[in-house]
Amino acid sequence: MWAYLVSILERFSYSGLESYKKCPAQFKFRYIDKIRKPDEGIEAFTGKRVHEALEFLYSEVQSGRLPFIDGILDHYEDIWKRKWHDRIAIAKRGERKEDYFHLGEDCIARFYRKNQPFAERVEGIELEMDFMLDGDESYRMKGIMDRLDHDGNGNYEIHDYKTGKRALSQNQADKDGQLALYQIALEQQREDVQDVSLVWHFVRYGIVVKSKRTKEQLQQLTGSMKKRINEIRLHEKQGSTFPAKESILCNWCYYWEECPQKQGSNPFIPNYQ
Repeated sequence: MWAYLVSILERFSYSGLESYKKCPAQFKFRYIDKIRKPDEGIEAFTGKRVHEALEFLYSEVQSGRLPFIDGILDHYEDIWKRKWHDRIAIAKRGERKEDYFHLGEDCIARFYRKNQPFAERVEGIELEMDFMLDGDESYRMKGIMDRLDHDGNGNYEIHDYKTGKRALSQNQADKDGQLALYQIALEQQREDVQDVSLVWHFVRYGIVVKSKRTKEQLQQLTGSMKKRINEIRLHEKQGSTFPAKESILCNWCYYWEECPQKQGSNPFIPNYQ
């Protein structure tokens, strides 16, 4: 039915579908028109470096080594320096890149103190997920799982690291779709799954939030994701516009030049470091 679109949108991601929900125009610029920007926000850059440092930590643990915190922080500093580029923007006035660098250090040190000696039975880190909704090839999804733990008896934990300012409440975690989609992928790919816990680490505060999903909730999520995908494909098929939704999020958007609701470059992010 949707074969004509396969070359454009072969697989969807949760973040992509959330992007469509927040602003269809931004989704089109990025995922259909494939307009790539060299710009990057300092918050996203810092989050990626913290993720990479924690990935390094658990790769060492999986290899039978327990690294000292100094070694993890040295690795963080190294990848920060190597990957820094001149199109990283700081939208908030008065803040410097050093502030964010030290924020990342604090996140890593706090996580290390809270979780040592890292005795979890880690099944995998940075696992790429490729799966289908309802087993239908027309609804292929992709994602990356930060960490998967398994006790050997069919009990799994899907872990996600968050560096942002806002921690999910229990109610918000119980409704969140990203890790629940990863549970759908896990249950498709493994036959021994008995129980799955979804675990968020809000590393800025040392807060951990856990949640679970029923089969009915997973089916409802599947239905809502398929509905959103169908809506996107219908827009594309009919050649209709992907409308821009103006909100506070526009202040962090790099598609002002393309957006019909904006003019010129984004004035909120001129402060390149």
